[in-house]
Amino acid sequence: IHRYTLYPAILYIFILYYDGFISLFRHGEFGVGVGSIMLILNPTLLAFYVFGCHAFRHLIGGKADCFSCPAGNEQIKHKVWSKVSILNSQHMLWAWVSMIWVALTDLYVMLVSKGIIIDYNTWGY
Repeated sequence: IHRYTLYPAILYIFILYYDGFISLFRHGEFGVGVGSIMLILNPTLLAFYVFGCHAFRHLIGGKADCFSCPAGNEQIKHKVWSKVSILNSQHMLWAWVSMIWVALTDLYVMLVSKGIIIDYNTWGY
C-alpha cells in the first residue's frame, strides 16, 4: 500500500504548489505575503519528505541490476538515485519538519481568514 500512496502524494504536492502560486496574485497584481511564503514552503517541505521516501528511491533506481554498467541509462538512474538517497538519509527529519509546517500553515491561514492576525504583504492592504 505504501508504494501506491506515493502517486497521490506526488499529485497532492503539485496541487499545493498551484495554491502557493495563486497566493502570489491578488486582483491580478503580483505580491508576496507571509502567507504566500508559508504556502510555498509547505509543498516544498512535503516534497523533501515524499521524494526522500524509500518507495520513490525504488521507483527511481531500485530495480537497476547494475549501476556501473556502461550501457543503457543505468548511470543516469544512479545519479538520480544518489540525489534521492541524500533526502532519504534524513527522511524522519523531513517527516517531522513537514508535519509541523503543515500544522503551522493551516493555523496561520485560519487565523488570517478569521481576522485574528494580519498577513503582512507587499500589496499594502
